[in-house]
This record gives sequence, C-alpha cells and structure tokens, in this order.
Amino acid sequence: MASNPVEQNVVTRLILGFAVVGLMAAGGAVLARPFASLAGPAAGFIGMFVGALVVFVLVAWWYTRYDALFDTD
Repeated sequence: MASNPVEQNVVTRLILGFAVVGLMAAGGAVLARPFASLAGPAAGFIGMFVGALVVFVLVAWWYTRYDALFDTD
C-alpha cells in the first residue's frame, strides 16, 4: 500500500502547515480590505476571518482528495 509522502515525514507536515497558515493569512487579507472599506474596521476583522476560513476549507478539500489517491483499499 502506498502512503502519502507528506505524512511520512514530520518536516514536510510542518512545512505544509506553515504554508496553509500563510495562505490563510493572504486569503484573509484579500477579503479584509474590501470589507473594511465598506463598513469599517470591525468588518475588516470579519473579512479576515471569512477569507481565512474559505482558504482553509479549500485546502482541506484539496488535501482530502490528494490523500485519497494513496488509499488503495
């Protein structure tokens, strides 16, 4: 049975985790600016949260599909 190369090594899991957090920050920043310009700083925080959540859901969906490629049962 083939195993996921990302899951084989702690370092690769750590790098993937940092990459996901960085993408969440970038995605949040993308949505924070328009939200803040529309309704003020509190809306910017909400935009940051929504953007980070969207990125997290997309990465989780992608990684679930990627990990399923190695499940040969």
